Amino acid sequence: MGKKWFWLLAALGLAACSIPFSYTVNVLEQVNLSGTFTVGQGGISPNPKDIGPVEVSYEPDSRVTLSGATLNYKVCFRSQTPGTSFSGTLVYAAYLSGDSAGLFTETNRLAEGNRDISALSSGPVCVEGTADVTPAQVQAIASGRFYVGARISGSATSTQEATIRYDTERFELRLSGSVRP
Repeated sequence: MGKKWFWLLAALGLAACSIPFSYTVNVLEQVNLSGTFTVGQGGISPNPKDIGPVEVSYEPDSRVTLSGATLNYKVCFRSQTPGTSFSGTLVYAAYLSGDSAGLFTETNRLAEGNRDISALSSGPVCVEGTADVTPAQVQAIASGRFYVGARISGSATSTQEATIRYDTERFELRLSGSVRP
């Protein structure tokens, strides 16, 4: 076999190989997942408080094959009503789906965390965590268009009606898979 054929076969072999990759997508660069709701003696209003669905889109690359993803999130709650005492818990659940209509279903829930809010009168209370994305959610991400959202619920009450600000400080998807050169 001549040198010419050797290099051609070597180039074809490299082209058939896939290179593993890992990449973090900061969803907050495309969407806003912050706002307000109220808490009073009767609880959270509305309960649950839905955020979204919000569309995230990009142009997929046919050379990329996604095999998994992990969500890393952090949301902080702050009282905007001084002099209020709080009790109970706030529950934050993150969702991801390939369509907006079914976003807030159990199968699309990606992560959930809760926090006692009695300390909310003296400063922020944050919920954070990580979660693995399901295979169906990975397919939605790979399609180039998917929807994210969150749901705030819980047993939180306060001594007077108070406005609570929620700021999603981190909503990152760490993607893994392979790419063909």
